[in-house]
Amino acid sequence: MGNKWSATPSFTSEILNDNDDGEPPDISGESTLTVTVMESKHLKLDTVLGSGKHHGLIRVVNTFNAQCYTKPLKFDNQAWFMPKRRFVFVSSDPEGEIRVSLSQNHLPPLPAVPDALTTAGSCCENHPHGSENCGRQSPKEKVVLAKMTVPVSFVELKQAKHIDRWYDVLVPGITNQPGEVPQVRVSLDFNYQPSRAILSVDSLMQKYVIEDTLGAGVSVVKKAVHKYSKKPYAVKYLQKTVKGQNIPRTALDNEIELLRTISHPNIVQLYETMEDQTTIYLIMEYVKGSDLFDISDIIGTLRPASVAALLLPLLSALSYLHSRGIVHHDIKPENIIIDYSQNTLKLIDFGSAKLLTASNAKSQEGAVSGTLNYMAPEVLMNMRGARNLCDKAVDVWSIGVLTYILLSGVHPFDSGKSHENILNRIIAGKFDFKSGPVWSKVPKECKDFIKRCLLIDPKKRSTVVELLKHPWLVAAKVPQQQQPTGKRSSFLSDEECDRIVKEKTFHSTSRTNTMGSLLELFNDGVSRS
Repeated sequence: MGNKWSATPSFTSEILNDNDDGEPPDISGESTLTVTVMESKHLKLDTVLGSGKHHGLIRVVNTFNAQCYTKPLKFDNQAWFMPKRRFVFVSSDPEGEIRVSLSQNHLPPLPAVPDALTTAGSCCENHPHGSENCGRQSPKEKVVLAKMTVPVSFVELKQAKHIDRWYDVLVPGITNQPGEVPQVRVSLDFNYQPSRAILSVDSLMQKYVIEDTLGAGVSVVKKAVHKYSKKPYAVKYLQKTVKGQNIPRTALDNEIELLRTISHPNIVQLYETMEDQTTIYLIMEYVKGSDLFDISDIIGTLRPASVAALLLPLLSALSYLHSRGIVHHDIKPENIIIDYSQNTLKLIDFGSAKLLTASNAKSQEGAVSGTLNYMAPEVLMNMRGARNLCDKAVDVWSIGVLTYILLSGVHPFDSGKSHENILNRIIAGKFDFKSGPVWSKVPKECKDFIKRCLLIDPKKRSTVVELLKHPWLVAAKVPQQQQPTGKRSSFLSDEECDRIVKEKTFHSTSRTNTMGSLLELFNDGVSRS
């Protein structure tokens, strides 16, 4: 008989028969979203259909690709009997909606009896008032009995992998009794497997329209628009060779493997990867907005309240990474994207990030990665031959440098002399709050926050979890929650947002260099940003 999708409030799981399911053809190695219709309640269609047996169709479509399913089912004694209740969609980035509809399917009588009354068109032709008043419906006509929309979020699916919820059903022409809204229980199961197949660049062009360049260093980032869904993405081009030297495969795979495993609202998402003989293409979340470097370049120093509002989501992202043993190693303004219109912050660029475990700790000793001006003393000492293990504390140091710069506009260890002098001052940990009149207006709690980050001994630095509990940031959470309706951003004032929109520049000529590996460090300061 197949699976039974109850049209009454009662339902028992033993009537489900998983052996009847089986979708779709061979899709090994592909990311898939499986939609399973579980059960229903208050979905009483007998008042529409009447008693007896009725044939129907269930149609399942989505807004993120061209796949759709139309399956037969039948209505008998107030219940739908479904031959299949699972629908599998191949997609590496499901984002949008699943739309389900139930239709009554007026099938022609079987077997067909060829007589005057059943010949096509004869009923209407012999009817005294013509076809307009004929009581019969065309055999192909389908009446939609019920509709349901299931919202789909890639970030939520990647994080949860399995979602099981009740969704409201719209039944046209039926007035629901209080407390008896028709609902259907649906489960979503996401099997995420970013493709690593060796494909030509033509495969990228077949799926996406490549548009403007968003950023360029050693890695170029371009905007791409999916040809079917019209959704924008950012494509990062990882070159396998830089200045004639091959980038170690482990370095190239590192960013991909880390991004595959993480999902956080304040971290850029990886959707898909492609690869040819010279380049790896990372199809990533497109973040509309400006990086923190451009924003501070346009509006100058930020108010302490704005800096605190920015640090809260940034530290939330870092707390998530650190809880999974991941050190970002390159916290700086260029790697923080702010969409002030949507009030969101995204941490990007995991080219320098490292997964630190007990098994690989020894191999990480003496490693150097990041951006010089934001490197912690223990990282700089490794450049001089030390064998320090650079752990989560290096990100905390970078947070301290970032906070100081956003508030004052200058580097905490900049004495106005040579670059080498800055490095010596970083190693010595020499800084103060005398770089300008701005510090007289900065609350002492803010200065204490910076001091806790910029301690030479990494073991004495605050952890990210401790920083989130710092009085300065705790006090900043309350104004955020009380943000007035209509204000565009909790990060910046409306006047500041207007200024950024007017003066925004897409390319900066004074970027700092990222050094994701020793190759980049000693090869003319090549950047992987």
